[in-house]
Amino acid sequence: MLSCSSPSRVLLLLGVFAVTACSRLSSVWNSSPQSSPEEIQSVQSALASQRSPEYVTGDDEDIHLWKTVGRFYKLRSYQTAWISYSRPLPQADALIRALQQADREGLDSAAYGLDAIKSKRAQAASSNPLRKGTLDPASVAALDIRFTFEFLKFATHLLVGRIDPEEIDPHWFSNPRKVDLANVLERALDEDRVEDALMQLAPPYPEYAALRDALAHYRNIAAKGGWPKVPENAVIRNAIVREFVPLLRQRLSISGDLSSDAGAATPGPGGKTVPVDNVLEEAIRRFEKRHGLKVDGVADRELIAELNVPVEQRIRQIELNMERWRWLPENLGQRYILVNIPDFQLWVFENGTIQMTMRVVVGKKNENPTPIFSDAMTHIVFSPYWNIPESIARKETIPHILKDPDYLARNNLEVVTRSGQVVDPSAVDWSRAGEDFDYRFRQKPGRKNSLGGVKFMFPNQFNVYLHDTPAEGLFGRVERDLSHGCVRIEKPIDLARYLLRDQPQWTESKIREAMQAGEERTVRLKEPIPVHLLYWTAWVDSDGTVEFREDIYGYDKKQEEILRERLRQRGP
Repeated sequence: MLSCSSPSRVLLLLGVFAVTACSRLSSVWNSSPQSSPEEIQSVQSALASQRSPEYVTGDDEDIHLWKTVGRFYKLRSYQTAWISYSRPLPQADALIRALQQADREGLDSAAYGLDAIKSKRAQAASSNPLRKGTLDPASVAALDIRFTFEFLKFATHLLVGRIDPEEIDPHWFSNPRKVDLANVLERALDEDRVEDALMQLAPPYPEYAALRDALAHYRNIAAKGGWPKVPENAVIRNAIVREFVPLLRQRLSISGDLSSDAGAATPGPGGKTVPVDNVLEEAIRRFEKRHGLKVDGVADRELIAELNVPVEQRIRQIELNMERWRWLPENLGQRYILVNIPDFQLWVFENGTIQMTMRVVVGKKNENPTPIFSDAMTHIVFSPYWNIPESIARKETIPHILKDPDYLARNNLEVVTRSGQVVDPSAVDWSRAGEDFDYRFRQKPGRKNSLGGVKFMFPNQFNVYLHDTPAEGLFGRVERDLSHGCVRIEKPIDLARYLLRDQPQWTESKIREAMQAGEERTVRLKEPIPVHLLYWTAWVDSDGTVEFREDIYGYDKKQEEILRERLRQRGP
C-alpha cells in the first residue's frame, strides 16, 4: 500500500525521468537538430529565468512539473519539441486535439491552457506554406515550453488524478499507477503518437470506460434540456395525483427507467389520485434500485426527492467518481474482494466476473467512517476475541462499567493488561480509569461476541477487518452505516468457504464448527487476496445500468470543494 502527498506523487511519476530517459534523448535529438540556434538559445534562456511563466502557479504540482520541463529540455540540449524552425510540427496539433478531448475524461480542457496554445499555434502558422512561421525565437521557445508543460500536466491528471485523496480525508489512501511520464512524452514525440500515448494513460479498467460512456449519455440528456421537476405534491399517501402521471412517466422515460415503447396508460375513472399502474411501478422499481432506495414500487416523497436531483449534479457525480479510478493501482488482482462503502455491498471478483455479493454494514458517518484503502487478506480467525479499541473503551465501555458493575460479566468481557494477562475486575481501581489507565478490554468468543464467529484479516494501520455479526437484523436496513469502522458481512460462511476452497479439510460443517467452538483459531490463506475498501457514489453495472448512491460521508462534496478552490486559485 502506498500513501503519498501530492508533491511526492508527482515526483514519483516525473522524478525518475533523468535516469531512464537520458540516453534515449541524447541519441534521438542530438543527432538530428530541429531547432534554429536562436530558438535553442531562447529555450535555454527562458528556462534559466528566475521567473516562471504565469501559467505555472505556486502549488506543488506545478512547481514539480516545471522542474521536470527544465530537465526535459536540458537532456535534449534545449532543442524545441513541438516547433521546428518557427513552424508547428504535427505533434503540436495532435496535443491540441487530445486536450480538446479532456472533457470526455471528466477533466476540464481549460485547465490545460487550450485556448492560449491554440491561439499561439495559429499565430505560428503561415497562410503560405513556403514561408516561415510568424513567431520570433523567444515566442517559439515560450510556446514550445508551454506545450511540454501542458502535456505533462494532462498526462499526470489522466494517470493519478488532480488531487490527493488524503486532502479529502486523512484515512483515504491511494495506490497510484507508476509511469515515467517523461519517457511517455519522449516516445510520443518520436513516434508521432501524442494522442494515443495520452489516452493510454487513462485508467485501464472496463468500469472506467463504462463511466466515460455514462458521462457522455448524461451530458446528452442535459443538452436536450434535462428532465422535468416533479412537484412534491405529485403524490398523496403513496398514490399519484392524476394530473402528474404524464409528468412522472416523462421523467422516468428520459432517464431510461421507463421503456420508450411502454404505452402511456390512461388513468381510469376515480378521484384526484390514481394508483400506480404495473408498467409505471416497474419503472419506479428500476429507478429505486439504481439509486439505492427501498425497492417497493411506491411513489412517495423520498422517490420524488431523488427524481428531482438535477442531471447536472449526476454529471458531476460521474466526473468525481471517474477521478477516483485514477487513484487505484494498475491491477486490482486476478481475484479480489471489493467493498463499496456508499452501496453497503461486498463483491468477490475472479477473472473479471463476480463470484458472490453480499450486504455489509460500514462505519458510522461523522463518528467512525470506514477508512478507504487497499491491502491483502492473509488469514481468517474463527471464534475470535474482540479486542476493544481504546477509543471505544474510553467513550463507551468504561462509562458503562462505572455505572453498572455487572456490565463486564453480562457482556462476556475480560479485563487484561497490556501484555494480555487477564486480571480480576474487582482488583482494578476504577476511579483511576482516566488517561493513564493501564488495562484493556476484550470480549470472549461466544454467542454475544460483537465479531460473531469469524473475522477476516488484512493487517493494516487502522485495525479494520471484515467480520461476522450477531446483529443480523441490521442487514435489512437500506442505510447501513452503523459500525465502529470495521465491515460487518452478511454471508461469513460463504466467504470463508470461498477463501478456503484450496484447503479441502475446511468443509462448510468444519467452518460452522470452528465458528461456534468458543476457542480462537487462526487459519492462514495459502495465497493472500487483495481487499479494496472503496467509495463509489456512481458506477456502471456489468449489464450497463448506471447506479447512483448517497454521498454518506460527504466525500463527493469535499472533493468538489477542493477542485473548485484549486480552480479559483489558478484564476482565469
